[in-house]
Formats: sequence, structure tokens, C-alpha cells
Amino acid sequence: MVKRKRVSLSVRLQPYSGTLMAEVASWLNSVERDEAKKLIEAALIMAYLPYARANSGVERAEIERCCWETQDLLDKHGFNLRQVLQVPQPQWRLQQLNPSNAMNAVNEAEVTEKEEAVVVKDEEVDSPSSKIEGKGSYEDVDALFGDD
Repeated sequence: MVKRKRVSLSVRLQPYSGTLMAEVASWLNSVERDEAKKLIEAALIMAYLPYARANSGVERAEIERCCWETQDLLDKHGFNLRQVLQVPQPQWRLQQLNPSNAMNAVNEAEVTEKEEAVVVKDEEVDSPSSKIEGKGSYEDVDALFGDD
């Protein structure tokens, strides 16, 4: 049996109360330790594996494949999140321009542009102005990745 070498990552987060990160930290602290560790590991892989692969000098095709796979994981995470929390997904519909208007165009490029479908958000769906309720800003997120 070959023992694999372990790589250590030690991070200590102490966010200010009232921030989005503090809310997440409090929730993670309420979850069993092993489960919290698995959640953090999954989130880090989904978010940062492509960067790690690119930094290690792998081929471009491998980086692209990794990006597609992690995007798939993120999509599945979003689906599971909505299912567990019973949050409906916003409905999108395809609205096409009137073909008769497109035929009046003189230039073929104009015809192609006018025939392209336009994605329009359903008017019935009310979405909040902020995707995450609470106190937070881009500065809070930037602070997570800062060099301090």
C-alpha cells in the first residue's frame, strides 16, 4: 500500500459580524464538522480548480475541459440549491423578430442579425434588485480575495 502525501491548507476566517461572510461562517459552524469540511472542499474545487490547473502548466485543452466540468458542477449546485430551498428558477422565453421585417433588409448581414432570436426575461417573474439579501457589496467580496 502506497501512502499518498498530504497537502495542507490552513485558513482562518474571522469576518466582521453583519457581513455576508459572517452569515456563511455562522451557518458552517452550525453544521457538523465533517459535513462543513466537505461543503468547503466542494465549493473550492468548483470555484478554483481551473485556476489551479492553469497555474500548474497543463495543456490548454485540459484547462478548457476543467472549466466545462466545473461549470457543470456549479450548474448542478444551483439546481440542487433551488430544489432544497424550493426557489423557482426564473422563466425565460425565446422571442423571435417578425420574419417579414427581416426580409425587407437589403444587406444579408442585416437579415442575419434580424433573424437571430432574442432572449427576453418573462414579465411575470419578479426578481429582486439584489440577488442576495443582506448587507454586502463588491468591497466585501474584494476583501475576501485581498492581499491583507
